[in-house]
Amino acid sequence: MTEAVQAEFDHAGMIKRLLTDARHAALATLAGDGAPFSSLVAIAKDAAMRPVIITSHLSGHTGHMERDGRVSLLISDVGKGDPLAHPRLTLMGRALPAHPGEGGYDELRAVYLAQNPKAQLYVDLPGFWFWRIEPVTIALNGGFGKAWTGPWAGLALAG
Repeated sequence: MTEAVQAEFDHAGMIKRLLTDARHAALATLAGDGAPFSSLVAIAKDAAMRPVIITSHLSGHTGHMERDGRVSLLISDVGKGDPLAHPRLTLMGRALPAHPGEGGYDELRAVYLAQNPKAQLYVDLPGFWFWRIEPVTIALNGGFGKAWTGPWAGLALAG
């Protein structure tokens, strides 16, 4: 993307707003044969705005992430009219697991439940654990003529 187009809108502000407002995302993982697999997940964000998800050992995407942690999340700001005219964000990176009893689990549990209180119904059932998504690359489509692709590192999104 050219600098002229990037300068036309506040990409960091739009990314932060999309992440702040997001409650769900499309999670894409890689199946064992390398085929893409997508599913809808509820998300929370940690203090650094990294997405946090919870999965069950029964779900296909859990096995995919255990085998290959490369993932992407599509977050969309859906409104009235043409959905392609609304902002959307793709985060590409790695999913890092946190199982009960492991370091980081209690932190992610607290973060997730604070933003998804209804998850209290299943969060402590056997076979559920958390994943922190560590974004590496971001692709933002802010609407017609507004696009930005770049690294997650260096974006001041927290706070």
